[in-house]
Amino acid sequence: MSGVRQKITALGRCVRTFLLDTVYPENALCRACGTAVKTGCLCDACRERLRNDGAAFSWIPRQLDGVSAYALRRHEGLPRALVIRLKHHAEACVAAELAALVRPVPAFLSFPENTVVTWVTMPRSRRRERCIDHGQCLAAAVARELGLDCAQLLLRTDSRGKTQASLNREKRERNLERVFAPAGPIRRPVLLVDDVMTTGTTARRCIAALREGGATDITVLTVTCP
Repeated sequence: MSGVRQKITALGRCVRTFLLDTVYPENALCRACGTAVKTGCLCDACRERLRNDGAAFSWIPRQLDGVSAYALRRHEGLPRALVIRLKHHAEACVAAELAALVRPVPAFLSFPENTVVTWVTMPRSRRRERCIDHGQCLAAAVARELGLDCAQLLLRTDSRGKTQASLNREKRERNLERVFAPAGPIRRPVLLVDDVMTTGTTARRCIAALREGGATDITVLTVTCP
């Protein structure tokens, strides 16, 4: 029964997104406040609020298994609301608004021209349920902002992955054991993009798989973190 319910929910989400794009083909309503917009999916006021709220926090580094990891905003307020719209409501247009937060890139950080942007690969079942691969949408948008290539560098070995959101740290670790594998040899610097970093478990598993593929220069970037 739960499988049927998930399929109905996924279908409803797809229909909702289709109707929204059909009735408002130019993303004419702000996804934050519902007012009319001219371009993008945020009004000028909400876009300004998104870029300014918590900006002092952005690009503060932490270390994950010897890799520098950065977040652009705290997982609260408008950034959190937009991540949820992208991740759970299949609103792909939000990815561009979130990716724009990478500007300006701080002076202490640079990405070589041959850097490739990649994402945390989603299980096939979850992609069907959510209608879009939000990680791929976000990574592609970040790559456009930075003028870099975007490519899938990670494979997912499980077809029906359990979401990390409801798990504690110990269960998160077990849930992602041997889940990721390199898609092929990696000989370029890698920027791994994800939506939220909570415990860092997902990022560490992806880092290990990227290193298995030969990557030696890895940076992690998430939109938000607690």
